[in-house]
Amino acid sequence: MGYSGGILKIAAFVLASMAVLLALPHFSSVIYPRVTEPSAAFDCDDSALETYRYFKDLGIEATPIVGNLDMDGEDYMESNHVWLLVRSGDLKIAYDWGTPRFDRQHYEGYTISLEYLLYAVEADRRGDGVVAAAVE
Repeated sequence: MGYSGGILKIAAFVLASMAVLLALPHFSSVIYPRVTEPSAAFDCDDSALETYRYFKDLGIEATPIVGNLDMDGEDYMESNHVWLLVRSGDLKIAYDWGTPRFDRQHYEGYTISLEYLLYAVEADRRGDGVVAAAVE
């Protein structure tokens, strides 16, 4: 039984590994949502809103955050970027441009409301030059 039991364990491991590898493309679309590329007309607040809507459609909670990734302990008015904190069980994972981020800077910042994010995106479209992170 020792030899055949070992072969069965190896076969089970190989089959389980193949199943995981085949399932990865399906999970990667959840873990890495497609986001429009940056451009003059599509900036970080647009990306945050697009990613927010993606996770909302999946029933996953997301919170817009503003901050300055180049500064520690920035004041609100020093913020120049917006991203999301996305709930994953008991954890919150930072998402910036559709990609999970695990550096410390993405876990600092200030919460803004969805309404304010919508306002900033609309102001950009009108050409008002409002940045979600720059106005209280």
